[in-house]
Amino acid sequence: MGSSVYGIPYAIALKTGSSAAVGTSFLLFFPFSFLTTAYVPKEFLSGWLKTVAEYNPVTYLLDGLRSLINVGWDYQRLWYMFFAIALVGVVSFSLAFGALIGRVQKK
Repeated sequence: MGSSVYGIPYAIALKTGSSAAVGTSFLLFFPFSFLTTAYVPKEFLSGWLKTVAEYNPVTYLLDGLRSLINVGWDYQRLWYMFFAIALVGVVSFSLAFGALIGRVQKK
């Protein structure tokens, strides 16, 4: 998930032109790590926390990595993991390229 989310700070940098905005944009990623199954298994989550964890792409990354350790090559979990990584990458870099196009066309 690492490099696929870098497009979001790039988009903020290109859109705002502010280094302070980029520095604080990394605070957006803390909820992604805490609202997952990193600390508590999905079976023990309930309510809104379970719903957020099910839609959080980091949950699928963790699930795929855990399957390699616990089960072996579970292709369904690995597919979900790679799909989540690709989806986040496409969305974040689309935002970044859109901001880049807007920045270049202004000048």
